[in-house]
Amino acid sequence: MWERKQLKERAKITFKIFYWKAVLVSFIAFMLTGGMSQVASSASDLQDTYNSSYSENYTEEYEDEYSKLEDAGTGITEDLFANGLVSFFVNATIVVLILSLLIKLFIAYPVTIGKNNYFMGIREEEKPVKTILSAYKSGKLKSSVFTMFTMDIFIYLWSLLLLIPGIVKSYEYRMIPYILSEYPNISRKRAFEISKHMMNGNKWNTFELDLSFIGWHILSICTLGLLSIFYVNPYVESTNAELYAYLREDALEKGYAQESELIGF
Repeated sequence: MWERKQLKERAKITFKIFYWKAVLVSFIAFMLTGGMSQVASSASDLQDTYNSSYSENYTEEYEDEYSKLEDAGTGITEDLFANGLVSFFVNATIVVLILSLLIKLFIAYPVTIGKNNYFMGIREEEKPVKTILSAYKSGKLKSSVFTMFTMDIFIYLWSLLLLIPGIVKSYEYRMIPYILSEYPNISRKRAFEISKHMMNGNKWNTFELDLSFIGWHILSICTLGLLSIFYVNPYVESTNAELYAYLREDALEKGYAQESELIGF
């Protein structure tokens, strides 16, 4: 059984050897996955806030004026104007949602896979920063993105049952992006099966591993995120890579996966 302390010690040794590249890759990955997703989400929230604010102001400030206009026989114009604004806000919201989905499909998913490929690769040798784009060069981008999208859909559906099932499934599927980074040709079904076997009996320990970084994240907030950029993010990524490396070897030894499926980095 793996130990949290050992994983973290090996992780620190690995990413410090290739420190600046590891920092750059983790920063690019954050900006192109978490960062851009937050921008899209913020745009959606801003749209909702603006819609709500407009509705309140529209009612409070112009109620008297529109009453006069209605009396003057301009009710039809008002309806057309109001309907036009509603249509505009609905269309804008749809555009934001579509944009968010496109960012997820064509940027966040491939970059996540490429980032995992990089951090797994530097465990053995130096890798160029452009490794983060490996998913685009694999020739299997479409199937990899579909598998990642399916994973998120399943987690979301399980979350609808209550929060806990969604969290459990997120840990069960946790190794899917690593499996895809190692073998893009793998089928969606096999990726799910192998990840499920890998995480069987390891979910709680992995949860504790995640909790062990809380102190670092709090310190990062105190430094306005600088500590995350220059230490915490590459540290976490390297630790997760060490976890996958252990579970990968365990899966091969126990026959959950074949060497033709987990071909190495």
